[in-house]
Amino acid sequence: MNILKKIALITVALGCTFQVQAFEKKQMVLANVFWGTWSIYNAQNKCTETYQFKKPGQFQYTSKLKSMSGNFSVMRNTDLKTLDILTMKVNTDNKKASCAQASKDFTGQTLSLGLKWVSQNTAQICSDTEGKQCSSLYLIKQK
Repeated sequence: MNILKKIALITVALGCTFQVQAFEKKQMVLANVFWGTWSIYNAQNKCTETYQFKKPGQFQYTSKLKSMSGNFSVMRNTDLKTLDILTMKVNTDNKKASCAQASKDFTGQTLSLGLKWVSQNTAQICSDTEGKQCSSLYLIKQK
């Protein structure tokens, strides 16, 4: 039994030693990597949302029957502890259902998502700027 305890302690110690460092947003330049196709897969609803971000600041969103487009920006705070905020101003909406909810018209509305970067290609979606109210959903770059 002692040998099992020692093995367990060694395993825990090695796990702590090799723990991966958190990704810092300063390691990425948004202007270089944000453009392209990103998706969010909602396992609970078994549904994928796709975002196409194009220069100079336009987005196209598709999910299930829903399609929206408009303008976007990502606001970066100089405080590294504050999350980046993805803001999307919806200009057109086909008023159909998406992954998360029934049919709704977002035309003219501004949607904001906090981005807690896990890597250059993955950000956890949060509803606050401190990263304390985050969902289990991740924005993942596809291409």
